[in-house]
Amino acid sequence: MPHEIRHRTRDLELGRYAEELAGAQEKIGELSRRRFLRLGAAAAGGLLAGGLLGSRPGRADEAVKTGQFIFPRLQFAVYDESPDRWNCAPNGDIILKRKLAELTNINVSQEQKVVRLADFDDMVRHPFVFMTSEGYFRLAPEEEKNLREFLERGGFIFADDCVLYAKGDRFFLTYCKLIDKLFPENPMRKIPYDHEIFHVYFDFANGAPHMQGVNHGAFGAFERGTGRLMTICTPGDEHCGWQCRFWPMAQNMQAIKFGINVIIFFLSH
Repeated sequence: MPHEIRHRTRDLELGRYAEELAGAQEKIGELSRRRFLRLGAAAAGGLLAGGLLGSRPGRADEAVKTGQFIFPRLQFAVYDESPDRWNCAPNGDIILKRKLAELTNINVSQEQKVVRLADFDDMVRHPFVFMTSEGYFRLAPEEEKNLREFLERGGFIFADDCVLYAKGDRFFLTYCKLIDKLFPENPMRKIPYDHEIFHVYFDFANGAPHMQGVNHGAFGAFERGTGRLMTICTPGDEHCGWQCRFWPMAQNMQAIKFGINVIIFFLSH
């Protein structure tokens, strides 16, 4: 039976400012970059809500059964001089989660969560992880090992290139190169436009929305044998669209709706 494609034709909040969507300027201030850094330093804290992977023998798909969906940000080291690193613009995460709650019936936690590849036991409690930056990055050998195991066990990473001044694809290229290194038998490739991730809730006939940067299209790594999409990387700065600051609201909403598609795709597979 083909998967039902559901469309939303109305969005009553298209005219709101970013601060309103995020829950007032004070809320954005609470989740400033400085606080995000503090969250990163304390990433070994307990689980906010939702499922639990347990010890290493488990699988990530056992985690999302009950409770709240959590949208964690991945902390990692960027070695160039990029101003926007792993912790940039947490208000974009806030807006996406609020829109997810408004446009779907998903019980999503509005708390911020940061996970680190070095703390594998904490990371695997959160089988969906968001990762963004604008620069080149390099993982330590143990972090590379943990990332591969995280994906092999059913974890999912949504990576998005935070583009600087509408140019460049440094993060996108670095991420794809990293996944190719970890899965040489199964490298990153462009996700076809008829893939379910583009149609599971909102319909994107031409793939992921492109806000700025180099339009490579969305790439993904597919598990051998099952075809499961383990990770997606977008080059077009979806996260800047979530911030509702740089483009008309209708264009920003395309980025927000695609972020919702990615989440629903993960939760339904």
